[in-house]
Amino acid sequence: MATDSEILEHQRALQDEADAAVAELGLDTALAVFGDPIRTGSSALGLMVRPDIDITVCCPVLDAGTVADVIDLGARLARHAQVRRVQYRDDTGAWNQEPDAYPDGVYLGLGFRSAAGRDWTSDIWFVDQPQRQPDLAHLRTLPPRLTEQARVEILRIKHARSASGASVYEAVLDGGVRTPEEFDAWAAARG
Repeated sequence: MATDSEILEHQRALQDEADAAVAELGLDTALAVFGDPIRTGSSALGLMVRPDIDITVCCPVLDAGTVADVIDLGARLARHAQVRRVQYRDDTGAWNQEPDAYPDGVYLGLGFRSAAGRDWTSDIWFVDQPQRQPDLAHLRTLPPRLTEQARVEILRIKHARSASGASVYEAVLDGGVRTPEEFDAWAAARG
């Protein structure tokens, strides 16, 4: 079993590589054209165990012109030498499966290889109602609660289990879960 310092070092290394990958693809500049790109999820919270970068772009408006520009960006990214895959999804209007839980949005999913040689994924959401976006709420509510010990416990569980980050955060921060085995029991009790 990895030590606490090894778990934290792995997270730091992934974090550094994530920052470099965003720069390599020019994502900050490309996304700023649409509004305010905000890194979310594990790469924003310092809780990385897998090579995945989540970004939510807060757009002033999500209209047909914005959607067309997002599609154009996807095409440009598809031509980037490090990018293997680009996926587009429309979750606006009738396509939004959970309008009570999530705002309308459009999505670009990327699969790419960093200059360090690791395969990465990135989930990029474009929304115009950021106050309704759960990942942005996590950036406000979770950091004050993330003690060094909670970080280690979250990272240890995420290393051991393939569960959503949000469920692990809830289990540790709200459910008192400390180990992968306790997480299994917590998840089973929730159905």
